[in-house]
Amino acid sequence: MIVALALSFGVSTALGILLLRRIWPVEAAPLPRLLVAALGTGLGAGISGALLFPWLTLFGPTRAFPLAEACLLAVVAIARPRPAPAPPLEHRHPSAGPVRLVAPAFLVTLAAAAAAFVTMLRQEPHGGWDAWMNWNMRARMIFLGGSGWRTAFSPELPWSHPDYPVLVPSLVVRAWLYAGAATLLGPALVAATFAFGTLALLVGGLAALRRPSQGLLAGMVLLGTPFFIRHATSLYADVPLSFFFLATVVCLALDDRYGTETRRFAMLAGFAAGLAVWTKNEGQLFTLAVLGGLVLAGWRSGWPDARRRLVAFGLGLLPLLVLVVSFKVSFAPPNDLLSTLGIHRTVGRVTDPTRYAMVLRAYIVHLLSFGDNGLGGAVWPLAVCCGALGVSRPESRRPWARAVAIALVLLLAGHFMVFVSMADELARLLKSSLDRLLLQLWPSALFLGFMAARTLEEVGVPRPATEPHPSHALHS
Repeated sequence: MIVALALSFGVSTALGILLLRRIWPVEAAPLPRLLVAALGTGLGAGISGALLFPWLTLFGPTRAFPLAEACLLAVVAIARPRPAPAPPLEHRHPSAGPVRLVAPAFLVTLAAAAAAFVTMLRQEPHGGWDAWMNWNMRARMIFLGGSGWRTAFSPELPWSHPDYPVLVPSLVVRAWLYAGAATLLGPALVAATFAFGTLALLVGGLAALRRPSQGLLAGMVLLGTPFFIRHATSLYADVPLSFFFLATVVCLALDDRYGTETRRFAMLAGFAAGLAVWTKNEGQLFTLAVLGGLVLAGWRSGWPDARRRLVAFGLGLLPLLVLVVSFKVSFAPPNDLLSTLGIHRTVGRVTDPTRYAMVLRAYIVHLLSFGDNGLGGAVWPLAVCCGALGVSRPESRRPWARAVAIALVLLLAGHFMVFVSMADELARLLKSSLDRLLLQLWPSALFLGFMAARTLEEVGVPRPATEPHPSHALHS
């Protein structure tokens, strides 16, 4: 069974990495191994989860899916064209001192986080409440339902949110199809893939676009957020969603660096956002916020470039939008929050100042205490690190950074209005969900913060009067 589960992980990972290597524009940007491996692992899992649902629609939960996926992997491996030679790398070999200083601390933090992850999973192998009543329950209904697997989306189960997108349940079902049984190791494998995949993507993205030491610092702050590891073991969909948020942001940063020569990174950003939509309903608001950020940032950086990025982003998003719309139309019952809305109730809520005050107070408290790290909150280590390093003006002024910062603000504002206008039990909902919403954004906020901060190699180097943008190349 463990071998079969390892095979399921290997197939999706190989599929994602091979597809990513095939479409990577090596004529424009060198190939960073860690970044490609991390991005390919998560995107490969997303692709497998997205492919399983059409398979279920056509054939049901049959064990022939692993064979079909293996055939697809073979086709991709055989058809992969020989890549063009990468452009020569700029001489960018900074002193190994900062890396040697940070790497041991990072490895100790990683070992502690991995031990905590395994320990907490062994203590609560079924995860938290939402995993019982939604994600894993729906996976069991699909896997064990045979020809009646569609009852997993019955409107008779409104308390289980049957309208939610099904990437996470699909990946659990897929693991069970490989294993041949509904083992608890299936959800655990999905959780581990996205928890440590998110870490690798954060470290790899910063290592490629800034410096390895910068990626290790950001990784330690993420691992120093106990809520990230603890919530990953709850087997909810928030950590997988945070991966796709981060993948979107990293691809937008790559597009900003290399977008004049290729549209593929912007398309990858759109595809990652589409996988976020297929993971949770919050992915819809995230995608709208990113589009809003790109438009608003484009007014300042130049509309032709923004239009190119928006078109490519939309093309990458389109296939997943088709899948989500098909699911919502054919399978999902009405959303339990939206179905209870009425014009009079909504107007009464949005005109009630006490609701705004309650949500604002909760935002302040949860932002300042987010992370459960015993130090007052995980936001403070980020603020201390970025404050000590200082701001890299060229990086902080890049169009992608403005677009992402605007998108994160828009997303928080959107969640704010959802709480104000839709929540019946407002206090309970704020207490149970606000930290999870912040967790979804946390890796992306870390990436943005450490991209905008100076690196350890730059600290102590006098800044020129006019600081040019360093033309860093990705290193393989």
